Amino acid sequence: MDTFLQLWCSILDALDQADKSLLLSINGCHNGFFDTFMFWVSDKWVWVPMYVSLLYIIVKNKRSEAVFIILGIVLTVLFCDQFASSLCKPLFHRFRPSQDPQIGHLVHVVCGFKCDLYGFVSSHAANTMGVALYLALLFRNHTFSCSIFLWALINCYSRMYLGVHYFGDVLFGSVVGLFFGWFCFWLSYRVLLSRVMPQFRYTQHYNNSRSNVGFSTADIMPYLWTFVSTLFIIAVFSTKNTFFC
Repeated sequence: MDTFLQLWCSILDALDQADKSLLLSINGCHNGFFDTFMFWVSDKWVWVPMYVSLLYIIVKNKRSEAVFIILGIVLTVLFCDQFASSLCKPLFHRFRPSQDPQIGHLVHVVCGFKCDLYGFVSSHAANTMGVALYLALLFRNHTFSCSIFLWALINCYSRMYLGVHYFGDVLFGSVVGLFFGWFCFWLSYRVLLSRVMPQFRYTQHYNNSRSNVGFSTADIMPYLWTFVSTLFIIAVFSTKNTFFC
């Protein structure tokens, strides 16, 4: 038993050291442009126009089910955030890289951004991955799925670049997000909606297709334009090294 515990501790220590080395490699490859770019990508408020465009698409194309869909998205964020922030972080007490007594002095901090003490698991990763999977299951459009998961991955990477999360934090946060994204989609769209509105599978879409089919590329164009425009604006700000902190 002692041998097993020693082996397990050795494995955990090796993984922890590898995690710290990877974080320092990612965080150490910094410059003025990417400091600004990752800082703004990681900010939740900069994506409000994208959220609004998604809300518009859902209400326009899934009018009769919109309330349940939005409820599912809200539940996804709520479950992901509370599981990560209220359960895991107080339970595991794993320091963020920027707050870690061992390597904190080596971490490049952007605009004084360090966050609070603990970072396992990443609520940012959980929230973005959860919402991405929920919406990908709802929209069932290849272009949309690629772009929304790109958004989630950029957000996850930005947390490591900024030195506020290890790869392990982001990895397990993403797993948490994927689980709750799937669960909340199943709960809201397959259980609640089927019980409250059993006829929803047979209601007609505005273009005479069934309401439970995927969205066309034309349907998602407001989102695509908003997503690309937001990235472009962030890139323009980044060339000027513009922070507001």
